Amino acid sequence: MPPSAPDVLLDNGTKKHPDGTHGLSNHGPTVSDSFAILNPGAEDEIEVHGYTRCWLRTSLCWAFIILSLGSLRLLLHWYPHWLLAATHRRCSLARASKLLAVDRYQKHKSYFVRTVETFDLAEKSGAAAGSAGGAGQEATLSKTRVWLDDGSTREVSRVRWVSIKKLRYLWDERALRFSRLAGLDGVDAADIHGVAHAPLSAQQQATRRLLYGLNDMEIRVQGLLELLLLELLNPFYVFQIFSLAVWFSEGYYYYTIAIVIMSTFGITFSVRQTRGNQISLHSTVHSSDVVTVSRGDGEFEDVSTTDLVPGDVIVIPQHGCTLHCDAVLLNGNCIVNESMLTGESVPVTKTPLGRVAGVPYDAKEDARHTLFGGTTVIQTRFYGEQRVLAVVVRTGYLTSRGALVRSILYPPPADFRFERDSYKFIGILAGIAAAGLIYTCVAKGTRGVSAGDIAQKALDLITIVIPPALPSALSVGKLCAQSRLQKLNIFCVNSRVINVAGSLDCVCFDKTGTLTEDGLDLWGVVPAEGGVLADPIKDPRELPDTHPLLCTMAACHSLTRIDGELAGDPLDVKMFESTGWELEEPDVPDTSKFDLLVPSLVRPPSASRQAPHEDVPYEIGLVHQYQFSSTLQRMSVVTRQLGVSDLVVYCKGSPETIASLCEPETVPAGLATRLSALASQGFRVLAAGRRVVPAASLPRLLKQPRADMERELHFAGLIVMENRLKPQTHGVIRQLQDANIKVVMVTGDNVQTAVSVARECGMVSPRQRVVSVDVVPGDKDGPPKVVYSTASQPSPSFSPVGPAHLQKRQLARVESGVLEEAPYVFAVTGRSWAALRDHFPDLLPRVCVRGAVFARMSSDQKQQLVHELQDLGYYVGMCGDGANDCGALKAAHTGISLSDTESSVAAPLTAKEPHIGCVPHVIREGRAALATSSGIFKFMVAYSLTEFTSAIVLYGMDSNLTDLEFLFIDIGLVMIIAFLFSKTDSYQGPLATHAPHTSLVSLSPLLSLSLLMACNIAFQAAAYHLVSMFSWYKPFEPQDTSDYACLENFAVFCVSMFQYIGMAVAYSQGAPYRASILTNRWFSASLALMVAVCVYITLWPAAWVQSALQLVMPPFDFRELLLALAAANLAACLFFEKVVVQWLVQDKLRYCFHDVAKSRRKYLAVGRDLSDAEPCWPPLEDLRVLTGAGANGGLALVVPSMSVPPTPEDPVPVTRIATVLKAMGPEAGDPLALAAPTRAVSFDPKGGPMTAVPTVSRVVSELERTEVTKL
Repeated sequence: MPPSAPDVLLDNGTKKHPDGTHGLSNHGPTVSDSFAILNPGAEDEIEVHGYTRCWLRTSLCWAFIILSLGSLRLLLHWYPHWLLAATHRRCSLARASKLLAVDRYQKHKSYFVRTVETFDLAEKSGAAAGSAGGAGQEATLSKTRVWLDDGSTREVSRVRWVSIKKLRYLWDERALRFSRLAGLDGVDAADIHGVAHAPLSAQQQATRRLLYGLNDMEIRVQGLLELLLLELLNPFYVFQIFSLAVWFSEGYYYYTIAIVIMSTFGITFSVRQTRGNQISLHSTVHSSDVVTVSRGDGEFEDVSTTDLVPGDVIVIPQHGCTLHCDAVLLNGNCIVNESMLTGESVPVTKTPLGRVAGVPYDAKEDARHTLFGGTTVIQTRFYGEQRVLAVVVRTGYLTSRGALVRSILYPPPADFRFERDSYKFIGILAGIAAAGLIYTCVAKGTRGVSAGDIAQKALDLITIVIPPALPSALSVGKLCAQSRLQKLNIFCVNSRVINVAGSLDCVCFDKTGTLTEDGLDLWGVVPAEGGVLADPIKDPRELPDTHPLLCTMAACHSLTRIDGELAGDPLDVKMFESTGWELEEPDVPDTSKFDLLVPSLVRPPSASRQAPHEDVPYEIGLVHQYQFSSTLQRMSVVTRQLGVSDLVVYCKGSPETIASLCEPETVPAGLATRLSALASQGFRVLAAGRRVVPAASLPRLLKQPRADMERELHFAGLIVMENRLKPQTHGVIRQLQDANIKVVMVTGDNVQTAVSVARECGMVSPRQRVVSVDVVPGDKDGPPKVVYSTASQPSPSFSPVGPAHLQKRQLARVESGVLEEAPYVFAVTGRSWAALRDHFPDLLPRVCVRGAVFARMSSDQKQQLVHELQDLGYYVGMCGDGANDCGALKAAHTGISLSDTESSVAAPLTAKEPHIGCVPHVIREGRAALATSSGIFKFMVAYSLTEFTSAIVLYGMDSNLTDLEFLFIDIGLVMIIAFLFSKTDSYQGPLATHAPHTSLVSLSPLLSLSLLMACNIAFQAAAYHLVSMFSWYKPFEPQDTSDYACLENFAVFCVSMFQYIGMAVAYSQGAPYRASILTNRWFSASLALMVAVCVYITLWPAAWVQSALQLVMPPFDFRELLLALAAANLAACLFFEKVVVQWLVQDKLRYCFHDVAKSRRKYLAVGRDLSDAEPCWPPLEDLRVLTGAGANGGLALVVPSMSVPPTPEDPVPVTRIATVLKAMGPEAGDPLALAAPTRAVSFDPKGGPMTAVPTVSRVVSELERTEVTKL
């Protein structure tokens, strides 16, 4: 019988639809009877199918499992969704006991089989109520309130739920769907404050915990035996066990023991690595502490953080703590370190959530009021003895840190072509083995060989064609590369990614702490005096104490002292320390500094300095702060000087913002020029302003709007900061670019700083224009539109363009915003990225292909960018040092962490040296490992096919290689080659401009194997047939089934010995990925020794050697002929591999027949289309038409393009933003126009003002087909 429907009680928080039904159909999954889509339209969209147990299917399934001796169960272990279909039948979701969750990502599908849990809250909470002693709480414990993912609530008593990817989904009987359990997102802010007046009791907390689970991100660490069993059930090892059983039955003990030893080593390493990763993640994620919760009526109780549930009211300790949940601050202030989220160790001040009815709580919009899990509260500040309280809004995997951990546990599948093709190749070998098996059965059956012998030889043939030692041989190559990386202080927790690193053709870098040093340093200041900018001053202490610029630097900040140390924004710390001033706070506990009238003072370093007319020290009291706003791009403080009644407002922020707030006559005339010069050198510039407010009632003044206080400023000057590059950055970026690897900056910093750093480190070349991509709202109710504008001009100075360069230029081309001077790259902000994904997804490929700078990107957006680049066919690497890089580090094909924080858990590679010098090392070793894996794979396949050829040739006459001949080939030759082949170091020269081949089923590897195998088959066949052409030949007459000794055996064996050595030399590739084979001394020496031994066996074997190998010796001259055949075979192999395949096909003909449109690398086609679209795309919004209202009435087109070199009058290189092309008007007195990046400043020589026309469409009709012929 299906489970009965849960009793779902709807409260007033449930939304009612116009048709009178309750539910969340606008937000919930798409539902059919037995199928639903959870989280539709979201990135974590999942299909679910309902199943219930079918006892008939279960019985039949287990019957077939028993009849197949367990082999069917093994197959169903590899495909659990097949097991579900074999034992269950489809049913409605309302009756389902199992759910099949299908997670689709591009062409990949991941399957999860999950059990639907059902329980009654009244029964489950009985124990909790009893233990809490709450005898009178039975009615409360029979149901509890939960929140769903759209902000609505439910009162539930009987629950059906399922856990998928660590998130719980509850069955809603009325809506007939599973809805995701959520926290307090979407709840009115006033209701959240109301929770503090009615906190949860211990019984209510225990009942709610039954649904939400423990507030703990438990990572299960599997036992060694379990991991060992799972590793042994890997398809490769299952086949290896089968092969060992066949060999053991034939008495082939030595090679069996050797394979067992190699496999044991590989399995042990894999199990240790997997368990180590699980332990590392568990120790990083799992944590618990004791927290104080409110129980109402002034009562508080200490509980474990694992017991917290949404709705709990917790106390934030005075001296801080680490948050284990997401909580909303109700009162007091908290100073928080959010480096876990942002990657920046910048203390942030959190303020209480406002009591606003009708405004739903949103974690992103209300981030300044939210304490996020994993972040550290440094200190709290509050009134008197009042406690700082916060309401828990999310717990466990629902928290921001939980989302980070889930992205680590469930990354999108990385599609690496080499691994995928290796399985295809195994399938091809299986087909060859099947053909050989059929041939063996037919050939031996027609000659009357017994069925047992036929079966044994057929099974033996399968183990020859599919090499069981292949996984071990490939593992050796990865281990050698891993060992070389460790010597470079680069540690790997997943050796699989080393091969993937060899394919990287795009690397994304975080900025702060990765490309640059942490934080900014003060470069100098540029004071303003009388509307004129003075010369830069390196040390601001050279300014007078009363200078407005110095006072702004000393007073305009949000710094505080914690345990005697300055704490706050690192930029503010650097700025304040450079002044040499002192910060003094009231002599009260740090935790009590909340809304004090004058919480701090700043004063110059010398106590003897006094005010000009007062015999009192020169001190400035900080009365009120207006916090920095990213929207307003400024912050300010209201101050009062000791002994002076007037107030002074000091304001600092972006130069454009401050200049717009200042009195025009105080803004220096050369400000735009100076800003452009500083920005082109990569500096970050802030402007400062000051305003004196006459004495008035302070409380009344502070009630004025912020905008009224921050107006009519007097411009004080510029503060110039620099974000220094790490010494290794420029050289590494150059190495990668020379290797044709796309480099991208993805950072949380602002776009201007990111662009300047990109230019400084060479990520954007001096001749490239940076085009900013923005999405702006449309006109009225129209759709949004994409705006392209110049964010940074090319650096080189160009000569002024004369008439000869402008003749015959069509107006239509000028109107399109032609970019002819240099190629361009895109700079995109996180806000624009989100809008592009929502409204213009077709533009994303173009933006990603030409994108160089992605700024203000959140952790999720960084991960989205990596996915988009992967969709275009890039093999993407990510290098970062912050926890906010975790998602991107895990999503990338190769993630490299530069720190030991959470990012090192997400990234498979961790560099101990905190700079990007590790990236070329990883790529170099990855390319060497990939070339090694490709070479060893082809060698092992060719070895199997060569040995298979020998067996098939000799099977035709009921002969075969003897056991010791097999043993000599397998251990004496192949195993030594496979082990030492990988010892060759990586090539230490410049990185090649292309990566090694990742495909094993493309033209080059298939042609390589085909040519070498054709060569080997031809020479073995020649040796086989040459024997019978001489007079001394005696036909083979076997004495028994184990008698293989004959002349044909000797000929085939001797030639094949040298073939294995020749293939090892042919497939051991050197530059540009691996060092020369001669540098691998052990490998070279072993090959030389093998050649000597093989020559010895062919020409002069001792009697004991002949007896052991069962050799039938032909005359000496024939043995010399076999040696000549072997030499010719080696020469032919080297010619085919080195000349035909590598030189001709790979180097010369590689791109001759390459169809970009059909390529897996979609970015090639996108790049071609962008090149074809130049210079008409992108259409730049910098283009304006200026019309003169003066006497001449001329028209001019302004095209951003030109730069002018420095002159004696103006030593600072000034970027000339506009070149004026005259379209109409008299020749004399032509109007001129100069356009700045943000506004057009124009003038007319004859005195008329000029106004900007938004587009050129106004003059197109008049000037259609008119050619611009004059400047």
